[in-house]
Amino acid sequence: MTLRAYLESIGDSVVVVDDDEIIKCHVHTDNPGNALQKGLEYGALTKMKIENMREQHAEQKKAARAKKQNFEAVPIDPDQPFGFVAVAAGEGVKQLFLDLGVNNVVSGGQTMNPSTDDILGAINATPSQTVFVLPNNKNIIMAAEQTIHLTDRVVKVLPTRTIPQGLTAMLNFDPDLGVTENEIAMNKAADRVGTGQITFAARDSDYEGRNIKAGELLALENGKLSFTDIDLTHATLKLTKSLLKRDSAFVTLILGEDVSDEEGAKLEAALGEKLPESVELSVVKGGQPVYYCIISVE
Repeated sequence: MTLRAYLESIGDSVVVVDDDEIIKCHVHTDNPGNALQKGLEYGALTKMKIENMREQHAEQKKAARAKKQNFEAVPIDPDQPFGFVAVAAGEGVKQLFLDLGVNNVVSGGQTMNPSTDDILGAINATPSQTVFVLPNNKNIIMAAEQTIHLTDRVVKVLPTRTIPQGLTAMLNFDPDLGVTENEIAMNKAADRVGTGQITFAARDSDYEGRNIKAGELLALENGKLSFTDIDLTHATLKLTKSLLKRDSAFVTLILGEDVSDEEGAKLEAALGEKLPESVELSVVKGGQPVYYCIISVE
């Protein structure tokens, strides 16, 4: 379609759905006026919605920093040997951790690092003799470790650097094992997970010899920049393929808050078509900020 080709030339994350009466379009672009002008060539415009995603992102960061996270301290329950605290952003991601048995989730992540006091509050609100803490970001590990000597609980900080690592660590907890055995098993499981993250460049920059333009998609493989792109579907497929190993069996795609239902369906269909039949695909609405997609490969 000519309209789709034009929108892809001025932006990314393009979705075009048409029927006999209407064409629905979605595009991320620095020049929304050009998109509107092109749309007028096809008829009248209705239900237009223009949002500045960079301003939204900045406001979210500001709000997250201003909001103090309050947890109510509780005494240790001798009948609860193990408890868990995780750091995460996005209602869907938080719910995943709660479903896996995490007692308290501290809001935070990339660009929204919680303080040591935030994490300590969540630990003291967990009525367990031993509390495992999953920072899920390399920049939060140190803040988590500073809580170890500030509470009457035994604190074990698992150095998880990504959300997929934290989720896998929780999946590998065994209540029949002791503290040390679980710590070893959960760390080993987390280290086996491949993590992909797709975000956007907020400004022009130079990184590791790469010239990056504002608005470009940044594909991170296990925390390191792998490549840049302008198309979300293409970037997701390429990054997932790079993460896959011969023995990979599961791929989980966690969709961010800026990914529409249409985009999510498109990504799921594209991945489902390209992944080997032996690999099981799960798609979750994580609602996380900053990252359009978080990809877990095991």
